[in-house]
Amino acid sequence: MANYKEEHIRNSRRLARQMVGAAALLLAFIGLFTVLGWIVGLVRVALDDSDLRLKYRDRLYGMVMLDPVAFDDVNTVDEGVFKQAAIWGTVYQVQNSGGSLDQYERDPDTGSALIPALEIDTYISNLLGPDYKITEGTFSTEEFVYQYDEEKQAYLVPVTSSVALYTPQVEKISRKDGQRIVTVGYVPTTSNNATGELSLTAPTEPTKYMDYVFTRGENRQWYLTALRTSEMQVEATPTPAPTDASVDSLQNEELGTDAAQPEQQSAEGEALPEDGSDAAPAEGEQPTDGEQPTDETAVG
Repeated sequence: MANYKEEHIRNSRRLARQMVGAAALLLAFIGLFTVLGWIVGLVRVALDDSDLRLKYRDRLYGMVMLDPVAFDDVNTVDEGVFKQAAIWGTVYQVQNSGGSLDQYERDPDTGSALIPALEIDTYISNLLGPDYKITEGTFSTEEFVYQYDEEKQAYLVPVTSSVALYTPQVEKISRKDGQRIVTVGYVPTTSNNATGELSLTAPTEPTKYMDYVFTRGENRQWYLTALRTSEMQVEATPTPAPTDASVDSLQNEELGTDAAQPEQQSAEGEALPEDGSDAAPAEGEQPTDGEQPTDETAVG
């Protein structure tokens, strides 16, 4: 009887240990999968730069919409290019954040919005760095003359005109030679003509690509230092291969013939002989090729 009780106790303990072991093993598996899930999530976040691309899209909006020419040094570019980009980039940021130009004071004579020079300077500083200095004052571009109000220290910006040629689509961000390369696709705007009418045929995909080159500057921030034509090219629409019918048609045009033309017929409606064959002489007509008539012809 005692042996039975001891055996029962040992079996109970063994069962308890097995249950504890199974529970521990289950928890270990759960912990392992949880850790793996965290690692995968971290890797995905590290590889996903969609937020960074969106930030550069907003940051470069003013530049892309005006389509400036490429340059290797910002100091060789007319500062009016950056001032105009800063003005319209500021307008875009205001509208993109849910605001409107109604928040700015208007010039009583022209109705133009008075955008403070401080906002323009801040935009340029964030784009080109604090070391880039600009001169406040009236400047002109091919599109507009931007008047500067000395008293209010603001630029008069027309609010009814549109100068946007393209909108940016950041394709990729890479690193090369210690620089950050932001490859931007230029998508034509749907209304960029003089009338401002909506163009339903405007492309929705980039028609060209440019590389905006950023270099680390003060406070380890990235600032624009160059603009170059990108190695990324727009994929050309493949030309369909010509069919047999189109090849025949092309050959016929080159030869001055028409393969589709039915068999030529004479004015009397009779089929003309094929090349290299002799037409049968008409009744009572002598052969013209110098051959002698047959006996039957002579007798007849």
